[in-house]
Amino acid sequence: MKTTIIGCGYIGLALAEKLHQKHHFLTCTTINPKSIEKLKKTTQKSLIMRGTDKNEVSLILEDNDTIIVTLEAKNPDEFENTYLQTAHTIKECAKEIDAPKRIIFTSKTSVYGNQDGMWVDESTPLKAKDHFAKILIDTENTIFSLNNLGWSVAILRLSQVYGPNKEIIDLFKESYKKVIPGHSDYYTNMVHRDDVVRIISYLIDHDIQGIYNATDDEHPTREDFAKKICAKLNLDPPNFDPNLADFPDNNKRVANCRIKEKGYLFKHPNRVI
Repeated sequence: MKTTIIGCGYIGLALAEKLHQKHHFLTCTTINPKSIEKLKKTTQKSLIMRGTDKNEVSLILEDNDTIIVTLEAKNPDEFENTYLQTAHTIKECAKEIDAPKRIIFTSKTSVYGNQDGMWVDESTPLKAKDHFAKILIDTENTIFSLNNLGWSVAILRLSQVYGPNKEIIDLFKESYKKVIPGHSDYYTNMVHRDDVVRIISYLIDHDIQGIYNATDDEHPTREDFAKKICAKLNLDPPNFDPNLADFPDNNKRVANCRIKEKGYLFKHPNRVI
């Protein structure tokens, strides 16, 4: 199978290793020159490319059966260009291609917005109000519209991703303060990188289309989760201050039932701390 991964960052690099083991003929792109040497170990083609480069995108779409888009914006100023403009570029190129392709796009569960702690699934109306989540919603809609061209489309909405080199304890240490911004009773939603990679591979193997959440089974509140980590690190649990403005107002519990109904079994259904 000829497969391309557009955007080989934290997820994409691990996915390339997984698909290489399954004998995919891989073309992988990155904007980071340091990633090229890593990619050469697992890919047949690797190149430095932005998703808005129409000439390169057109060649990639023509030459591959499955397109996987795993983008990461390096800073807020690049968010719209990284996600939405890449989606527009892909759609423009797709209109010029005769044979429909399969595309898998990794989005984020931030598109649900603040649901006041309620459970959300893939049918939940999106209530996102912040600029970045709105861009993701527009990006999802653009990608999903490729259905109209006969493409097979799957969108994977990721909770906060952790895993190798982004372990929960290390992430917590980086942000630990005696007073942490935000509400103590907001729920947490996370997913291990291994499961993101395995779900994408599962979607390909079983030719699955549609929208799916990628999140584990645990949804402790921020306070309970912090207490558990602090007990392990021998730290005093932090206090939380909702009046500090630099915490997103997104409270929800993300359900993973739909991908399970398709037969996927999580490698890490519970948090690895």
